[in-house]
Amino acid sequence: MPIRRAATLLFLFLLTLLTCGCSITQALRVRDHERVDVQSMIADLSGSPVLFLGERHDASAHHELQLRVLEALKAQGKDLVIGMEMFEKVSQPALDAWSAGRVPESAFRKVYQWSWRHIPWGMYSDIFFFARDNHIPIVALNAPRGIVQNVAQHGFGSLSAAELADLPPDVDARVTDQFLNFMRGSFPSHGRSGDAYRHIAEAQMLRNMVMARRINDYMTAHPKKVMVVIAGGGHARGVGGVPAELRGNLVYRIVLPPVPPLDEESVTPEDADYLLVERF
Repeated sequence: MPIRRAATLLFLFLLTLLTCGCSITQALRVRDHERVDVQSMIADLSGSPVLFLGERHDASAHHELQLRVLEALKAQGKDLVIGMEMFEKVSQPALDAWSAGRVPESAFRKVYQWSWRHIPWGMYSDIFFFARDNHIPIVALNAPRGIVQNVAQHGFGSLSAAELADLPPDVDARVTDQFLNFMRGSFPSHGRSGDAYRHIAEAQMLRNMVMARRINDYMTAHPKKVMVVIAGGGHARGVGGVPAELRGNLVYRIVLPPVPPLDEESVTPEDADYLLVERF
């Protein structure tokens, strides 16, 4: 009986987690370390032409928040575009067709599954449907995976002329010692020294730089748009992420989830404007 009762209690607890609507409701305003509700956060951020919404890719609460932000900005009359780490440039025609309502869900699922194969479709499906139903463009931001893998294994200097031609012309992903030190603090699971570690850092920088160039190019061509960038927390971070590689005077704001090593104690205004407060 005690075992059965314990199993029942565990089941009820898990059911509660799944059904209680455990969405994120608060965020830490980093500049003064005050907790505010999500509605106040969105109101504060709504004037920015570029808004980075960092995530842990497998955290459904982060995707719920992203959708909530998109819905709020759309309700304010913003002319939205969604930039996504999850897609490479080769998928842009499919993204354009999806946002125009010209491709069935079954076909677009295949594009997504090829692009972002380790995270279930359901994590992002509500965002995709929102984009399609409101004809909101989605911009593919990521660097070609084959080139990223080559850099991670052999370094940026190993790329062929053909591979370089598939990147924005001013991308040079060779990294400084400062960036290597940043990587050591942010990605401790990787090796910490030698050429192998430098190559991993160069692959991270390559993705940052390519995503930044895609954002710059799109916003230069569409200056009245408001871009919501959906990317992993490491890429969305102000220090060592995509924002640091943006060109010109493009104004942006950053929302991050707690991602190691960032938490409420360690986050700074250089990292983010807001840090999400998670219940679990």
